[in-house]
Amino acid sequence: MTFFRPGGIAALLVVASACSAPDAGRPDPRATTYLAIAGAEDARPTEGRNLETLLRASQLEHVFLRQTAIRALGRLQNPDLLDEISGHLGDPRAEIRAEAADAVAQAVHGSDGQAAYDLLMERLAAETSMGVRGVLARSLGRLQLDDEHRVQTLSALLDLTQVDNEDAPVSQMGGVALGIESLIRAGTPLTERARGRLTNLLGYDLLDGRQEPESGRVRSMAVAALGGAGAMGVRQVEPTLRDPSARVRIAASGYLGTVPVTAQPELIRRALGDPSVGVRINAVRQLVRSERDATACSRLIAVATQDMARGPQVLAMDGLAEPCGNADVQVQALLGAASTLGAETADDWQVPAHALVSLAHMSPELARRVLPAFVNHDNPFVRGYGARAADVLGDVDLVGEMATDPSANVRTIALQLLGARDLVSDQMLIAQLSDDDPQVLMTASRMLAGSRLGIVAASASLSAFERISRAHRETWRDSRSALLTRVAELGDRSLIERLEPYLEDYDAVVAGEVARTLRSWTGQPYTPDPQPLTRAALPTSSELQDLENTVVVLHMRRGGQIHVQPLPYLALTNAHRFVRLAREGRFDGLTFHRWAANFVIQGGSPGANEYSGDAAFSRDEVGSLPHWRGTVGLSTRGHDTGDGQIFVNLTDNVRLDHDYTVYGIVVDGIEVVDEVVEGDVIARAEVRIQN
Repeated sequence: MTFFRPGGIAALLVVASACSAPDAGRPDPRATTYLAIAGAEDARPTEGRNLETLLRASQLEHVFLRQTAIRALGRLQNPDLLDEISGHLGDPRAEIRAEAADAVAQAVHGSDGQAAYDLLMERLAAETSMGVRGVLARSLGRLQLDDEHRVQTLSALLDLTQVDNEDAPVSQMGGVALGIESLIRAGTPLTERARGRLTNLLGYDLLDGRQEPESGRVRSMAVAALGGAGAMGVRQVEPTLRDPSARVRIAASGYLGTVPVTAQPELIRRALGDPSVGVRINAVRQLVRSERDATACSRLIAVATQDMARGPQVLAMDGLAEPCGNADVQVQALLGAASTLGAETADDWQVPAHALVSLAHMSPELARRVLPAFVNHDNPFVRGYGARAADVLGDVDLVGEMATDPSANVRTIALQLLGARDLVSDQMLIAQLSDDDPQVLMTASRMLAGSRLGIVAASASLSAFERISRAHRETWRDSRSALLTRVAELGDRSLIERLEPYLEDYDAVVAGEVARTLRSWTGQPYTPDPQPLTRAALPTSSELQDLENTVVVLHMRRGGQIHVQPLPYLALTNAHRFVRLAREGRFDGLTFHRWAANFVIQGGSPGANEYSGDAAFSRDEVGSLPHWRGTVGLSTRGHDTGDGQIFVNLTDNVRLDHDYTVYGIVVDGIEVVDEVVEGDVIARAEVRIQN
């Protein structure tokens, strides 16, 4: 039994494990040990029994279990563990050396990387495995180093791009390309040697193509590195727009603006005809940024009204908020699109909604005619855009009415719009504090900064904090912290008795904030004593085996399916949580509330916003699988703050590596992912166990 059932998934790793998962027989001591390692890691130990569990497991004979333990030690991000981790860099097994190289870099993540640099460079000089060299290169590239050592690292990694005067095999080149891209992104100067070598790598394995998608990722990283250094000119952009890999064309089309103005029209024309939605999106973006001559305007209007995908249409509609060519044609296109609201299905609202806001800029009179259909619509997303259009029109009374909308998201939008005009009274904000929605509470509390109502506002903020704290939702930390900030700013010693019990809050961060507030009021020492929530149970051995064979199918209401394979042997707790929530029906009827074009789609929030989620945080499980296009990650707002929301990478987002968890891969339906935009509904999530 392999770790990853669909063919090719293991190859997405820089170095794929050759070990086998626990056998189907039960009980399985290997599965039991794996679960013990996961549990010890989840405790985030700095000392004691759990740390000893990880250290002992890193010495086990079973290779996969050793890998898992070493990975867990790195995830603790404790530089004091470097000696224990680096001892595995010389292991006879390549899999162990690779895991140790990654863990060494993760152990110093966010801190000075010099000690790790010395260890990794020493290992690189002795390493014979191309796969491990790739991992060493990637790890070296991500370290926080001074300018001198980053330049030295770049030179060393450029050496690794060739073996015997030929391009290095993809097993080595994949990690090397990632390392070079990281160095350039960190500000390492692009030498002429690096520029030339990266330009050559734009054609890496292009004629052979047997190593796709791995070789395409090398070319994508070459584009990213050159682009990050400001070195993507027409010589680089023009050929890469013909690359057979969509990921490369998407990356290259992001630099259409770097080519000479005279060359842009033809390249944009080609990009607008590309089969990839991502390429067309970048072409539209450049159209919006470029000089609006007759050709550019006609193309923008054509995309807005004729493109078969909503993503390019939406961006084109946004771009038409400013005059472009024939104003009458532009306005009629916007009016025509805005007037189609409800003409098809309730799910096809995005293009009309964006058209409305642009129409409000271009023709206020016509926008007012169609506005009622939006502000009275059943869909809160649509009403939110209605509020934005009303704001553009200066209809502050209507925006004020929408501050009482049944939807918390609409109320939030209205409050923010009124606040930008300085039209929100403190009394209105205090009234919002009676709400239970975490986003509304966070918005209102932040807007109360500096309130003249002083203790009245502080007491109302504390009442809201007390009320939502009873829900025991660790994932509402942002809202609770915002409320405490107002209590600290506007309150006084009269609130001490109400605040003191929260020194034992279930969230250590909140308990710490309470202690600091009390100290600031009294000048006396207060020590937080948090009482954490019970962690979610890990799967049993049999559940673990099922997880390995599980696919979660997201049935989208507009049609199409997205098949996600969880990766329990890379990110157990988050893969398990994802499957559990899907099995419980928790994703049914929820939305992808965020669409960031050519970046991610994000969804699974009960409140269709960033600030609602499952009750307890899940821990980050950062691993060696990069955020390639089609990987599924854990949405967080800080370290170890996963709340059950998911995101899917629309392109190669390796800048998210080492900070965010990948726990799944889209194995079927990436074309459906490409079509998702803001507000698209997950009709249901189906859990399939494939034998």
